[in-house]
Amino acid sequence: MKELACCYTAFVEGRSPSLPPLPIQYTDFADWQRRWLQGEVLEKQLAYWRTQLQSLPVLQLPSDRPRPAVQTYRGATYPLQISATLTQALETLSQQSGASLFMTLLAAFQTLLYRYTGQTDIAIGCPIANRHRSELEGLIGFFVNSLVLRSNLSGDPTFRTVLERVRNVALEAYKHQDLPFEKLVEALDPDRDLSRNPLFQVAFALQNAPMQPLELPGLTLTPAPLESGSTRFDLEVHLWEPAHGLRSLWQSQEGLSGFISYSTDLFDRDRIGRLIGHFQTLLEGIVANPDASLSALPLLTPAEQQQLTAWNRSPLAPLKKQPEVSLLKDLGGSRCFHHLFEAQVALAPEAIALVSEQGALTYRELNQQADQLAQTLHQMGTRPGDLVGLCVDRSADMVIGILGILKAGGAYVPLDPNYPDDRLHFMLTDTQVPLLLTQSWLVEQLPRSQATILCLDQPLPLAPSPQREQVESEGC
Repeated sequence: MKELACCYTAFVEGRSPSLPPLPIQYTDFADWQRRWLQGEVLEKQLAYWRTQLQSLPVLQLPSDRPRPAVQTYRGATYPLQISATLTQALETLSQQSGASLFMTLLAAFQTLLYRYTGQTDIAIGCPIANRHRSELEGLIGFFVNSLVLRSNLSGDPTFRTVLERVRNVALEAYKHQDLPFEKLVEALDPDRDLSRNPLFQVAFALQNAPMQPLELPGLTLTPAPLESGSTRFDLEVHLWEPAHGLRSLWQSQEGLSGFISYSTDLFDRDRIGRLIGHFQTLLEGIVANPDASLSALPLLTPAEQQQLTAWNRSPLAPLKKQPEVSLLKDLGGSRCFHHLFEAQVALAPEAIALVSEQGALTYRELNQQADQLAQTLHQMGTRPGDLVGLCVDRSADMVIGILGILKAGGAYVPLDPNYPDDRLHFMLTDTQVPLLLTQSWLVEQLPRSQATILCLDQPLPLAPSPQREQVESEGC
């Protein structure tokens, strides 16, 4: 920018520009980097990143559409503005915590992703200027490198604790910032997936480098919008600190400002707008009480809270007069519960769907187990409309049982194992269920009946698998 101003001013004044000589050229930097980044130096950098990024999980953000098999990079942007008051409060919190504003914002955004996904192992890509030598400050060229900042949000910690974790991760990453991202990917050799970027799918950047005002004789300069229609990742957050004089299109003179770039293959604009609202609400909650646990921090906007209150105060009306549920409408109308569940499986197969004492199940794993049960029920004679008893404790078996029965086309009869024996006997006799799903430790407690017993905590009977289409067609 300085060289542009110098050359333009000289042109207007009819003289040759006088530019100070550069100490080095970009080729000098490239040569230095190749010679320095080898041997023991390279191995130390690689060793850190191999340890830091071992068994890196894939972030499973809820989306509006299934992920395409091949990433298209189609995208759009949504503006983001944080008030001057909130910006000042975030800066104060950062100073009190011995962290930078970037660290605080990154910790907040990782908290938002945790609240959206339930995943406690969050990795985000963050660009770094990589101009840590004075000779590079005025040199034209692309030096930016991507750092993968991976944070542990397990244990429902306070935000202040998360900020400390993020600070430590960032400081260590800065010490190992010289390894080019492409060399890191080559060394780690992750399983390639054409549908997403390797190592991270969400990026976060805070632009805080001071920009000198650009003044050209006889001209008034204003930023112009430029919508590229593309994005490199699922989500990219770009924020600028307040600026004075010439600023970018997204930069404000009051408070943080910027935009979120998002994949239009995955997300609708309305969803990104809600995400920004949740992020701002979360930031306000953080500065109000940084010692609150992550689960206790607010997320819903005031408008959403008012809507929930209005819904709760609405009088009940006859079912036939109720409007169609929006989720059903969005997914095509009269779909059954298990169809809605399968739609969510397609949107986020690796997201956590269920957590129990036995561990966690992703949507994909839960769906597979429910499908297996549905096939077994079908092979055992369950047909559309048949009643199937379900007597289990509060566990993953309960959810698998409900989904499996619905997928097979049946209707489940809930039988609480804590009911008195007489009550359970009456329900089994009254409903005449031909099949009863339960758990092995409950079998001896159940009253005698004509129902065939199938224990969900035992391996399901092996039988030739019917075509999945046949099972699905016999559902509702």
